[in-house]
Amino acid sequence: MGAAAIVVAAALVALAAVVKGDFSDTDGRILGTLAAALLAGSTLAAGLALVERGGTLLGWCAVAVSGPAFALLAYSIWDFLFDGGGDSWRWGWAGALTLLATLISVTARLLARTPTIVRLAWLAGGLAALASAVSIAAIWRENPGDTIGKAIAVLWILAGLAYLLVPVLQRFSAAGVPVSAERVLAEVDGIELVATHAREGTIDARLEPGERLVLRRRS
Repeated sequence: MGAAAIVVAAALVALAAVVKGDFSDTDGRILGTLAAALLAGSTLAAGLALVERGGTLLGWCAVAVSGPAFALLAYSIWDFLFDGGGDSWRWGWAGALTLLATLISVTARLLARTPTIVRLAWLAGGLAALASAVSIAAIWRENPGDTIGKAIAVLWILAGLAYLLVPVLQRFSAAGVPVSAERVLAEVDGIELVATHAREGTIDARLEPGERLVLRRRS
């Protein structure tokens, strides 16, 4: 809902600029702030989802990072209001790169299910964090040089490759599971709750958003 509200607000700002025939700096800064809020909100939501899945350390790190990183981005976008110095753009890039690396790490971990893919997800997150750190360090240097620029490009390419391989290989590994494979999740009085790929004997449970299946014994 938050993402939908941000997209609608951005569309309204763009429509207002078109109607009045003038796209001002303020309109651009509003759109930039909305984009930053979407990025930070996505990171926050992904972090909370990972905490719910049991990845408490990485999940809470994403939650903790989303607020300060968004503040840096917003400060950079609206710097003219604060009469900031010449380093505001550096702080903005630091916030954006931090959010991007965190979002890659968290969503890769959310997509991974099997142990092998989980390790690949951690690799993607580690590469993204390293690429972000090197990029931020280069931004704060006056003359980073071509070598650092090439290293940054290589790190981001590898991070992107590992990240994109996570859902592809996860889907491939899931497709390779035999149809008859099943896993007993719980048992009560000889009745088993089974996770299976087979369709025979299954119940098509239509759950509302936020609902979960719970197995319990009557008192």
